[in-house]
Amino acid sequence: MLVAAAVALGFIACFFWPVLQRACHAQAEGQPGAVVPLLIVAGFFLVLILLVVMSIVRNYRCSSSTTAAADRPAESQSWLQRADWAAGRVKSSANNQWIIMLLLGTAFCVMGGLFAAHSLGRELHQGNFIALAVLLFPLAGIVMLTVAGRSLLARRRYGKCFFEMAAIPGVIGGTLEGMIQTGARLKPEHGLHLKLTCARRIASGVGEDRSTHESILWQDEKVFKAQTDLPEPEPGRSGIPVYFKIPAGQPECLTRGNLAIVWRLEARAKMAGPDFSATFEVPVFRVAGATTTLTDETDPTAALQMPVEELRRDEHSKIQVQDGPGGREFYFPMARNPGSASMMTLLLTVWLSFLWLLFHFHAPVVFPLVFGLFAVLMLWGCVSLWFKSSRITINSSGVTAVNRWLVFARTRRFAPDDIARFDTKPGLIVGAKVFFDLKLVRSAAEDDFAARKERYQSTGELPPLKFRLRDASGVTLAGNISSKLEADWLVREMTRALGRKI
Repeated sequence: MLVAAAVALGFIACFFWPVLQRACHAQAEGQPGAVVPLLIVAGFFLVLILLVVMSIVRNYRCSSSTTAAADRPAESQSWLQRADWAAGRVKSSANNQWIIMLLLGTAFCVMGGLFAAHSLGRELHQGNFIALAVLLFPLAGIVMLTVAGRSLLARRRYGKCFFEMAAIPGVIGGTLEGMIQTGARLKPEHGLHLKLTCARRIASGVGEDRSTHESILWQDEKVFKAQTDLPEPEPGRSGIPVYFKIPAGQPECLTRGNLAIVWRLEARAKMAGPDFSATFEVPVFRVAGATTTLTDETDPTAALQMPVEELRRDEHSKIQVQDGPGGREFYFPMARNPGSASMMTLLLTVWLSFLWLLFHFHAPVVFPLVFGLFAVLMLWGCVSLWFKSSRITINSSGVTAVNRWLVFARTRRFAPDDIARFDTKPGLIVGAKVFFDLKLVRSAAEDDFAARKERYQSTGELPPLKFRLRDASGVTLAGNISSKLEADWLVREMTRALGRKI
């Protein structure tokens, strides 16, 4: 981690040495104002990079204690190293997210305002209308400040939220059970979403902002019916019952250096006024001698849950499933998630504005290259959200998948003997929203995965870099499905259409 901090400091030096040279050159020519816009941009990046360095050093100081706890076997009860986990009462971390949005929104507004006040008029006078893109910075800052304001109002309305665990910890191969207690009565108008996520997190940023860089390993979701009468553990408070089955084979909570495995419980609901949202980092571990949960065990929250068909109507799903002349058809139209597509487009526009500023002020070449690479990835995400459509036709004779990007199309066909199963996997992430892809796992890939995994576990032979230890790779049939429940339902419907048992 100290090496990473040193690299970050070297990165700062490579960037700001040319900036300092240009400032000195402008001072010598009697034009000190010409370098002010570049100093504004450089100062903004300096703050961000220093925050990352501070986070790295902070994580290094904490790692000596957390690594020892993470390396202990399950019998040592390493979940007792955190006071809230040991007490079985976890506080929501969503209460403080408004602070992060407030700081970022203020930084964007200040940066964009200073640049516009100093240089925008001159650039427009010279016919450089592309400089208007700098107004996107205060626009993005205003959006962030609005989000921060709504989060603060929600905090004041719903009070402090806690997750009371029924058993400590949540058990891999068992369950996570308990009740979320809110500071006010809840009456969800469009359903209440509960989500349990296992993620691999790479620490970056400061404090809770470290969660921005992560990959989803496993996720399950439930939606309670609208206007559900929730339990009332105390007068004026609501209790949200939590029950999730955790499959065997998932990783347990771990913190080692700047890498961590986290289990996150989320609850959200649309309400009149500020929406309700709560997030809890919960302990999930392997426990020797713990009872394994049977797959057919009754879910005590089943009566509260919304059927998938009702969920699709409530969320206005645009995915069409119907019987056609060639079999069961699954059609995924383009631009079916306009809200997330618009957000992704705004992020891309702001990112391209950063890239233009770097080119305009002749930043060191490494910066435009790095920003340009991320811009290409974001552009592909925008194209997929706006312009990609998929049509999948399934019958007993096989699967036909057609993916189309406006005028470009790709058709693939799979015979029944070549199909092992259908599955879901996390895909595109926009903000805090995770979209899911539908994949077809081929029989050859499943057999090869099983053989390699058995050899790896028995001999310790390292697998190839492309080998995934958790599951077999698959062919993506369709993507950008906004609901995990709907994605799982589509997998079941596709399996039935192929003539196989669930």
